[in-house]
Amino acid sequence: MNTTARLLLAALTASAIAVLAGCASHPELRPYTAEETRQLQLESIQRQGLSLDEYELRKRVIERAASQQVVSETAEVQPAIKG
Repeated sequence: MNTTARLLLAALTASAIAVLAGCASHPELRPYTAEETRQLQLESIQRQGLSLDEYELRKRVIERAASQQVVSETAEVQPAIKG
């Protein structure tokens, strides 16, 4: 093999290793938390160009659903008092 072919082979090998290493370093996907989901919903209704009344109505619905979820999660975590 001549020098040019060896250099080309080395460059291709190094490029392949770099690409494979880059693919392996991506973080694992995870589900959104409840707070992140609520924030995404609020941002979504802000971009929809709703009237102020419709925006406020949808915002209240989202916030009410979030507060109900927090209450239900808290109720599940706390043990019942047995007497």
